[in-house]
Amino acid sequence: MIVCICRAKNERDVLRAIEAGAETLGDLQECGIGTDCGGCHNSLRMMLRAAPQNVTPAVFAAVPAAAACSENAA
Repeated sequence: MIVCICRAKNERDVLRAIEAGAETLGDLQECGIGTDCGGCHNSLRMMLRAAPQNVTPAVFAAVPAAAACSENAA
């Protein structure tokens, strides 16, 4: 499901960034998530709060986190 429409970021993108260490909305914005209109900020905050319960190694077995913020690493 798309979470950030402006940046075309889906749940998997957000979870990848969280798994790579994003803990705040600002951290997600550094990864290019939620930087435009702000319509997704409440959803992003909810995902950040829920992350400790929902983020497990099984979720990321098929989703490598190495490129979580790769678009901004260049």
